[in-house]
Amino acid sequence: MNKLSKLIWVGLIVNAVLLGAVCFFSASAKDIYSELSYSERDLVDVVSLMKIPFIIALAMQIFSLPVLFKVPKAGLTLAIIGSLVMLPLSLVFMTGYLFSYEKQCNKNLTLLPQSEQNMLTMALSFKTSQLLMQGLLLIALGLFVCFFSGTATGWLVVGAGVLSSCNSFRLKNRTMIGMSQDKLVITPGLFADTYLVPLSDVTLIKEDKRLFKLHIKSAGTDRKCTFRKGLIKEDNYPVVLEGLLSKLAKQE
Repeated sequence: MNKLSKLIWVGLIVNAVLLGAVCFFSASAKDIYSELSYSERDLVDVVSLMKIPFIIALAMQIFSLPVLFKVPKAGLTLAIIGSLVMLPLSLVFMTGYLFSYEKQCNKNLTLLPQSEQNMLTMALSFKTSQLLMQGLLLIALGLFVCFFSGTATGWLVVGAGVLSSCNSFRLKNRTMIGMSQDKLVITPGLFADTYLVPLSDVTLIKEDKRLFKLHIKSAGTDRKCTFRKGLIKEDNYPVVLEGLLSKLAKQE
């Protein structure tokens, strides 16, 4: 459990406090229920109905933690479903889980040392301005949906926007794909660290105008990663990217 992001524990505390507040409010309102107006009674009834879904959601979040170390994808699915119920506060937990999921999936890969960050022979970085703009647009759209419809879908969109915006700062100046001597430098996901992988352990699965897809099979790690070309910062990226991908074996 010490491999889990601290944000997970902060998120669980926030979610537990939210559940406690809902339970306390429901219990306190029972004593004065008959004195409340119809609209206030409706509010109490709605909050009371939230107790069971919140309890189940928190249980799913907690259960997803040990599952992460055995079946990462199943753990991520549990975490996402549990977090949807408690949006937007569950975003803290979900963000921490995404970081931990990437660390678990890439645990056998070699981290790129900080000292080698500026010594790469070829490198392409993330266009974080686009991630930030995308995040802000999603937040605005989500709030618009929440205001006019009041549905949970709006909070889901807001959550995606917040994640994208926050991650834009973390990925600033980070290498998406590059080379260091005979090894590929790669950040396999938006919530992942940057790793060194032998060129022979990476296969080019697909490439078109919008994206390229790689298969990493190295040191017990077996995963496929998709990269959007629109998120590459450098203007001359087609030439550099072609040079990088030409060094990889292509899937037959």
